[in-house]
Amino acid sequence: TFLSPPMVERTEIVGPIVLNLYGSTTATDVLWFASLLHIDAEGNETLLTRGWLRGSQRQTDPGRSKPWQPYHLHGKREPLTPGEIYEFNIEVRPNGVLLKPGERIGLRVKCVDDERPANSLHSIGSGHLWRQKTSRVTIYHNADYPSHLLLPVTDGNIIETYMSGGKLTSDFYPYRNYSWSV
Repeated sequence: TFLSPPMVERTEIVGPIVLNLYGSTTATDVLWFASLLHIDAEGNETLLTRGWLRGSQRQTDPGRSKPWQPYHLHGKREPLTPGEIYEFNIEVRPNGVLLKPGERIGLRVKCVDDERPANSLHSIGSGHLWRQKTSRVTIYHNADYPSHLLLPVTDGNIIETYMSGGKLTSDFYPYRNYSWSV
């Protein structure tokens, strides 16, 4: 699980969310599951929303895709070459949350769909996909492979506040400066 720093002011996140992830696998396919978490000041987690993508169906339509909403074609599977690094644009279902000072956003990335649903609504998108073969998966996060989460911050922690360091830069994404490891 990757964590943002604690919020220093009331922060509102509302809208579409995308995880742009660079990864490789020892197999010809991979399943990605991304869970966005609200973590209160005491460290308690609440699942906010999820997104998922089969690696072999990563192809997007550039004409229909937006930075905040990739449009996947899903017309045919394109097997992965084991060991090759690919970019995966994973749409996470839109959500809204109001974070208080001291609270955090968490991002959990898995290759298995085993998140326990918090309620019947969350169970609609859970427990459906499983890989039959084991494989090694690597997530990359560096200057050449800048994995990042695009969050729609609509109020608080925006330009000239804590998260952006007082200026608009490519480091504005909350997870960009944190160590990514599996």
